[in-house]
Amino acid sequence: MTNRIPIASPVRTAAIVNRYFVHAKKNLGQNFLVDLDAVQGIVRAAGIEPGDQVVEVGPGIGSLTEQLLLAGGKVAAYEVDQSLPEILANELPEKVDGQDLDQRFKLIMKDVLKADFATDLAGFFDLSKPVKVVANLPYYITTPIIFNLLESSLNFTSLTLMMQKEVAERLAAQPGSKAYGPLSIAVQTQMSVDLALEVGHASFMPQPKVDSAVVVLTPLEKPADVGDRKQFNRVVKLCFAQRRKTLANNLKTLLPDKEDREKLLADLDLDPRQRPEQLAISDFIRISLAIAEINK
Repeated sequence: MTNRIPIASPVRTAAIVNRYFVHAKKNLGQNFLVDLDAVQGIVRAAGIEPGDQVVEVGPGIGSLTEQLLLAGGKVAAYEVDQSLPEILANELPEKVDGQDLDQRFKLIMKDVLKADFATDLAGFFDLSKPVKVVANLPYYITTPIIFNLLESSLNFTSLTLMMQKEVAERLAAQPGSKAYGPLSIAVQTQMSVDLALEVGHASFMPQPKVDSAVVVLTPLEKPADVGDRKQFNRVVKLCFAQRRKTLANNLKTLLPDKEDREKLLADLDLDPRQRPEQLAISDFIRISLAIAEINK
């Protein structure tokens, strides 16, 4: 059937909820997006064009999926809620641009954290070409999903992600900001971060207590050379272990010997009285590489 009212409209979402006796599951962090302007804003931020290969995380009842398809995308969606395949099969358009739905949409019933993208997408996507990732992420699992995607073999050109506004601000934060920390640094060494739009809590059903924001992450042409990334992330986290303490104090776990700490900071021309949020990303890279040399 052809549906004229978008799934993202409140009236259509309410009808689907009533028809299938479905409800947003708190344990999965679900909130149905019922703001067509916001959904179309996500699609625009992702730059979806005809022929784009799109990986969606958490399609829900299809509000965003429908608009991705209508924009010309070929969509592979990861979902874990077993109550949703029937809804998606019935409510998404039967045909898109003259093609049957199964030619343009594939539902993968799997936790994206356990995805094997090469296997999951083979035969549906042309794996020699890149993909775009678009997702309305559950608040409770936003950070693990981001890092899973960054560390995966998925050949993506962008990640367009809706998340809790506070997390989005942490991703984009600059030195000197209270939001600046390990998440900002870990992501910004690999990706450029663009806060594309804000989405208020009233755009969801049921309404969460916090607002959301859409972030576009794009791989840097030349990611920062941080050496061993796991070691780098550990160093950064320990430097921020106690934000109110000085850099010298936070380095005690990494360098127990006071003379070693003083020498390292002097060699790097860093003020030991600085707090971690005052340091640039390049400073953390220098600290991590220097500690690696000391521990050789």
